[in-house]
Amino acid sequence: MKRLLALFMVMGLIVAACGNDDDDAPDAPAAPEATEAPEAPAPDDEMMLDELNVAYFLEWPTANQVAQARQTYDDALGVTVNWIPFASGGDMAQAMEAGDIDISYSQGLTPFANFVTGGSDLLLVGVAVSYADADNCVANPDLGINAANAAETLAGQSIYTPLGNVTHFKLLKMLEYLGVDTASVELIQSEGGPAAVAALDSGEVAMACAFGGAVNQMIANGGNLVMTGSEQEAIGIRVFDIISTTGTFAAEHPDVVTTFLQVTEDANVAYNDDREPFIDIIAGAAGMERAPTIALLDAFSFPERDVQLSQAWLGGTVQQVMKEQMDFFVAQGEIESALPSYDSFVDTSFLEAVEGRAKPDELNVAYFLEWPTANQVAQAEQTYDDVLGLTVNWIPFASGGDMAQAMEAGDIDISYSQGLTPFANFVTGGSDLLLIGVAVSYADADNCVANPDLGITADNAAETLAGQSIYTPLGNVTHFKLLKMLEYLGVDTASVELIQSEGGPAAVAALDSGEVAMACAFGGAVNQMIANGGNLVMTGSEQEAIGIRVFDIISTTGDFADTYPSLLTGFLQVTEDANRAYNDNRDPFIDTIAGAAGMERAPTIALLDAFSFPEKDVQLSEAWLGGTVQQVMKDQMDFFVAQGEIASALPSYDSFVDISFLQAVN
Repeated sequence: MKRLLALFMVMGLIVAACGNDDDDAPDAPAAPEATEAPEAPAPDDEMMLDELNVAYFLEWPTANQVAQARQTYDDALGVTVNWIPFASGGDMAQAMEAGDIDISYSQGLTPFANFVTGGSDLLLVGVAVSYADADNCVANPDLGINAANAAETLAGQSIYTPLGNVTHFKLLKMLEYLGVDTASVELIQSEGGPAAVAALDSGEVAMACAFGGAVNQMIANGGNLVMTGSEQEAIGIRVFDIISTTGTFAAEHPDVVTTFLQVTEDANVAYNDDREPFIDIIAGAAGMERAPTIALLDAFSFPERDVQLSQAWLGGTVQQVMKEQMDFFVAQGEIESALPSYDSFVDTSFLEAVEGRAKPDELNVAYFLEWPTANQVAQAEQTYDDVLGLTVNWIPFASGGDMAQAMEAGDIDISYSQGLTPFANFVTGGSDLLLIGVAVSYADADNCVANPDLGITADNAAETLAGQSIYTPLGNVTHFKLLKMLEYLGVDTASVELIQSEGGPAAVAALDSGEVAMACAFGGAVNQMIANGGNLVMTGSEQEAIGIRVFDIISTTGDFADTYPSLLTGFLQVTEDANRAYNDNRDPFIDTIAGAAGMERAPTIALLDAFSFPEKDVQLSEAWLGGTVQQVMKDQMDFFVAQGEIASALPSYDSFVDISFLQAVN
């Protein structure tokens, strides 16, 4: 790879932009005006501070900027806090080394790791912001570059990028993954986000890499992403900024560091609860207009204390990410060597002293046995426990109605893969339930199987089912599908006896006994009845063609959502990560899922073949939580009214869907 050798000095790699690569910081930035700080006596073992100098990025909106703008930090610390803008994480590190900066907020992880690799006395004390989708490389729209052809179309081309930061790391990892010969690519050192936009617009480079508003602008100008942030995360690239200081400052002023993190935590909690009142304040502090501020914030998340302290972050993952990045730079010939470990450069003691959001001692989650799902890898490996920082109890249930009753009683906090129909039935009846995500779509895994001795088909169902008994759950989507199917096939429902199901195995037994003409169930029970000789009257695809959509949801109560919003976002984040990993390559996870579902491998695969697990962006689309799910609930309840199953439906089901927790997922 062609390199500008002048950039690689001192540590083997001069750290360029990180976290932010926009306009250069002024030579002598002015401190913001501050109110008179109240006197705050310093502890005997601390040196008195007259003021605190904090590095941050302009045009990089963050939740804590409300506290910055309102001078909450000043009030809590009892000193004047000077917020000094910087152009790069490398510049932040150099300023901390020189003693000009005490704390850096939203410094990039990569320059931090580069500097400590070179011997700097820096200390990571918190996670500031996660932003996989806000940092990326955009391709020239005239070259038709995509993931499939990148090895050919990028050969011999120039790429405009920061060097030595996470954007650089992401680029190299992406090129490696796409099979691009990096020796054939010229990397041109970025001079900032606006310069990246100009370089791509000029046609002089094949691709430009940046973050924040520059990425959005290049896409708006016609450029295309070669890989999305989610696709990059799936190959092991995690993008986040940190809160750092020096080891000396932390030793001399531990209470200052803890108080700074406490104010940041309080700001994150307030933002994560409801960001709307803070948008304009954040935009002003970031030096941005409202619309681009919102566009960036939509791609950001601000993990709270308990999430930061979990195994997924400062409990081990952040340290490992630093090690992997530095090892990768060594392999790429960018630096001479990495450290054996980066554990000593992370100190969680200050964050542990912060008072976080109240949370329960444990989390009770309802799920179905013999219902294999992608998230059961995280269930089995206790990833939920590690990320959420508490014990997660997975409690099996027989029906979505039972789940709803348990949530009403306070025995269950979250229901995973609850049926949409029982959820809609319960909220129609006044239950305080809230739909927060889509778990699984499975049209072909929920059906009714006919007795093999009666020759029941779609063509003769009106005659052969008249006067017969059907074994089925009541009040769930299986019941809804049955009634819709009978209506479509012209079966007189008044002539059919519906027998309440006692579960899947009971459905198999009922059909085998010959006492019912048809039995309806889901999952392994359907496959077993077919294996025993039964036949489908209509396939799942045929039922979808007449407007029957079958999927399960993730739900909670409104009260739990109000009290523990960050737990819901954390739960959905782990679920999203599991879905992405499964959708990328499910083979390594089959046996783990089978074990968690209490099934053998073959029937697990048979069911998974009929399932799909929509990721965040799909769930938030118009085809799902953007409106369709709400309409499906309305259609189902109106149908039950028409069938005489319930007295009335609600005018709308929009208020029972809350997408805010899913929107906060990376």
